[in-house]
Amino acid sequence: MLVNSCLTVYHKVLNPKTKMNKWIRFNYGTEEEFKAWWYGGKGVSINKGLENANDVKIRIPYDTNQTLDVKNFDVGDILVQRNLDIDITSIKDLSNYDVYTITSISNNTFGNNKHIHIEGK
Repeated sequence: MLVNSCLTVYHKVLNPKTKMNKWIRFNYGTEEEFKAWWYGGKGVSINKGLENANDVKIRIPYDTNQTLDVKNFDVGDILVQRNLDIDITSIKDLSNYDVYTITSISNNTFGNNKHIHIEGK
Protein backbone atom coordinates (compact mmCIF):
# COMPACT_ATOMS: atom_id res chain seq x y z
CA MET A 1 0.00 0.00 0.00
CA LEU A 2 1.25 3.48 -0.89
CA VAL A 3 0.82 6.05 1.87
CA ASN A 4 1.72 9.68 2.31
CA SER A 5 3.85 10.09 5.40
CA CYS A 6 6.77 11.85 7.01
CA LEU A 7 10.31 10.56 7.27
CA THR A 8 13.31 10.88 9.55
CA VAL A 9 16.69 9.92 8.09
CA TYR A 10 19.73 9.30 10.26
CA HIS A 11 22.73 9.80 7.98
CA LYS A 12 25.99 8.25 9.16
CA VAL A 13 29.19 10.30 8.76
CA LEU A 14 32.68 9.74 10.07
CA ASN A 15 33.99 12.42 12.41
CA PRO A 16 37.59 12.93 11.16
CA LYS A 17 38.85 14.12 14.55
CA THR A 18 37.45 11.35 16.73
CA LYS A 19 37.38 8.63 14.02
CA MET A 20 33.91 7.77 15.35
CA ASN A 21 30.64 7.60 13.44
CA LYS A 22 28.14 10.38 14.01
CA TRP A 23 24.46 10.35 13.04
CA ILE A 24 23.02 13.50 11.45
CA ARG A 25 19.22 13.74 11.47
CA PHE A 26 17.15 14.98 8.50
CA ASN A 27 13.36 15.35 8.71
CA TYR A 28 11.02 15.39 5.73
CA GLY A 29 7.49 16.40 6.61
CA THR A 30 5.64 16.44 9.90
CA GLU A 31 2.81 14.43 11.42
CA GLU A 32 0.44 17.06 9.96
CA GLU A 33 2.21 17.76 6.66
CA PHE A 34 3.31 14.65 4.77
CA LYS A 35 6.25 15.04 2.39
CA ALA A 36 7.22 11.45 1.54
CA TRP A 37 5.49 8.47 -0.06
CA TRP A 38 5.96 5.04 1.58
CA TYR A 39 5.23 1.64 0.10
CA GLY A 40 5.63 -1.52 2.18
CA GLY A 41 6.68 -1.99 5.77
CA LYS A 42 7.09 -4.45 8.60
CA GLY A 43 5.09 -7.66 8.49
CA VAL A 44 4.68 -10.94 6.68
CA SER A 45 3.51 -10.88 3.08
CA ILE A 46 2.15 -13.90 1.26
CA ASN A 47 2.80 -12.27 -2.14
CA LYS A 48 6.40 -11.17 -1.48
CA GLY A 49 7.60 -14.06 0.67
CA LEU A 50 9.34 -13.83 4.02
CA GLU A 51 12.64 -12.48 2.68
CA ASN A 52 11.06 -9.37 1.13
CA ALA A 53 8.16 -8.88 3.56
CA ASN A 54 9.82 -5.99 5.40
CA ASP A 55 11.01 -4.09 2.31
CA VAL A 56 10.06 -0.43 1.91
CA LYS A 57 10.18 1.86 -1.09
CA ILE A 58 10.11 5.59 -0.46
CA ARG A 59 9.81 8.56 -2.79
CA ILE A 60 10.73 12.03 -1.57
CA PRO A 61 9.65 14.68 -4.10
CA TYR A 62 11.88 17.69 -4.69
CA ASP A 63 8.96 20.08 -5.22
CA THR A 64 7.65 19.70 -1.63
CA ASN A 65 11.06 19.37 0.06
CA GLN A 66 13.05 22.48 -0.81
CA THR A 67 16.17 21.40 1.17
CA LEU A 68 16.25 17.87 -0.29
CA ASP A 69 19.78 16.79 -1.24
CA VAL A 70 20.78 13.32 -2.42
CA LYS A 71 24.08 13.71 -0.49
CA ASN A 72 22.08 13.36 2.75
CA PHE A 73 21.43 9.67 1.99
CA ASP A 74 23.74 6.68 1.84
CA VAL A 75 23.42 2.91 1.89
CA GLY A 76 23.33 1.87 5.55
CA ASP A 77 21.57 5.01 6.78
CA ILE A 78 18.56 4.58 9.07
CA LEU A 79 14.96 5.43 8.14
CA VAL A 80 11.99 5.93 10.48
CA GLN A 81 8.44 6.54 9.27
CA ARG A 82 7.85 9.39 11.73
CA ASN A 83 9.06 12.88 12.41
CA LEU A 84 11.50 12.35 15.28
CA ASP A 85 13.31 15.14 17.10
CA ILE A 86 15.84 12.96 18.91
CA ASP A 87 19.51 12.74 18.10
CA ILE A 88 21.15 9.33 18.35
CA THR A 89 24.57 7.85 18.98
CA SER A 90 23.65 4.34 17.77
CA ILE A 91 20.72 2.46 16.27
CA LYS A 92 19.98 1.16 19.79
CA ASP A 93 18.61 4.61 20.61
CA LEU A 94 15.71 3.82 18.23
CA SER A 95 14.68 0.52 19.84
CA ASN A 96 11.12 1.82 20.41
CA TYR A 97 10.56 2.45 16.68
CA ASP A 98 10.31 0.43 13.48
CA VAL A 99 13.55 1.21 11.66
CA TYR A 100 14.74 0.41 8.16
CA THR A 101 18.20 0.48 6.63
CA ILE A 102 18.76 2.01 3.19
CA THR A 103 19.76 -0.60 0.61
CA SER A 104 19.57 1.52 -2.56
CA ILE A 105 19.18 5.14 -3.66
CA SER A 106 18.16 6.63 -7.01
CA ASN A 107 18.20 10.34 -7.77
CA ASN A 108 15.37 10.68 -10.30
CA THR A 109 15.83 14.21 -11.66
CA PHE A 110 14.04 13.67 -14.97
CA GLY A 111 10.42 14.19 -16.01
CA ASN A 112 7.72 16.14 -14.20
CA ASN A 113 8.01 14.39 -10.82
CA LYS A 114 11.62 14.82 -9.71
CA HIS A 115 12.30 12.79 -6.57
CA ILE A 116 14.74 10.65 -4.64
CA HIS A 117 13.77 6.98 -4.59
CA ILE A 118 15.01 4.95 -1.61
CA GLU A 119 14.66 1.26 -0.90
CA GLY A 120 15.24 -0.27 2.50
CA LYS A 121 14.91 -3.36 4.66
